[in-house]
Amino acid sequence: MVDVRAGKLTRRRGFLAVLGGIGVTVGLGWLARACGSIGERPRDPALTSFITPNEEFFLVAIDPRFDPGLDIQSVESAWSLSLTGFGGRQHELRYSDLRNLRAVDFLYTFECIHNPVGGRLIGNALWRGTPLKSVLEPVLPDERSGYVVMFRALDGFYSSVSIERCLSDDSFLAYDMNGVPLPTGHGFPVRVVLPDLYGMKQPRWIDEIALVEGTETTGFWEKLGSFASEVSIKTTTRIDRPPRQRIVDGKPSTLAGIAFAGERGIDRVEISLDGGFSWRDCELVEGGEPGVWGLWSYEWMLPTAGEHRLMARSTDGTGKVQTSVAQGMFPDGASGYHSVSVQVEDPPG
Repeated sequence: MVDVRAGKLTRRRGFLAVLGGIGVTVGLGWLARACGSIGERPRDPALTSFITPNEEFFLVAIDPRFDPGLDIQSVESAWSLSLTGFGGRQHELRYSDLRNLRAVDFLYTFECIHNPVGGRLIGNALWRGTPLKSVLEPVLPDERSGYVVMFRALDGFYSSVSIERCLSDDSFLAYDMNGVPLPTGHGFPVRVVLPDLYGMKQPRWIDEIALVEGTETTGFWEKLGSFASEVSIKTTTRIDRPPRQRIVDGKPSTLAGIAFAGERGIDRVEISLDGGFSWRDCELVEGGEPGVWGLWSYEWMLPTAGEHRLMARSTDGTGKVQTSVAQGMFPDGASGYHSVSVQVEDPPG
């Protein structure tokens, strides 16, 4: 039975983990090239939809060729999820076991920690899965502090997070994406979905979950010295429309984009038409709940001829305004305002 929580879909957050069985000698330059080449799916930015279709959902992978060799016909006999917990407790689940547990449909926006300001390594989907805490219950100790949870994947990727995060109501093992079983590239048969983390902390293709004593979290990327561990998602706001629209002096034009602040949610979106000297409120058209991106729009009623520098920013659900300080993706995600320059043309004739 599907839990829709008082008739409404549970709205959460999102990403797709950067995975791949590569050695620790891989260079960050190679990583950047890989993300740039396969992470960005060309599409008309004016057509951003609230739900990102599976075929358009970004994919970032060190080895884009990785395939666990599993499908619906073989998964029951060829795959299982191994759980190791307190005192060496062992538990195992088959694919059908997971699907027979309580099902929850939830919205979640995934963002890659490699996403630049204004980038497209972000997408929102409707997921179906089961609460992670109910899966972990058979191997948990009575006293649950002082542990981390390690996830291991079929491709050799691994990552650990705090047990408190795993026991959150917002943590799931997902097996469906937008109404169908997880596509191979997105983690079939099962992937983990955790609140307020970039995708690098949320493995796909998992086959092992283990309880580990201690409080320090780590993972594949942390061991490489690439990124900080278990950092919260930063607020980001993107302008999607224009840049490709033709804007004419005195003729109304619609500006639009997305805003995301992880579990804090989006409270307000603003646009500047003059490079940040003044700000105007936008309409939050859809979404913006904790863990889910929001779509915003602004009706520019009287654009004037000439070049305009557009900038966008958001205020999260705690009342904190997005930082204007520009920072690259390392070590804990990019920050700053997305800006685009547009030319408003004189009317024809």
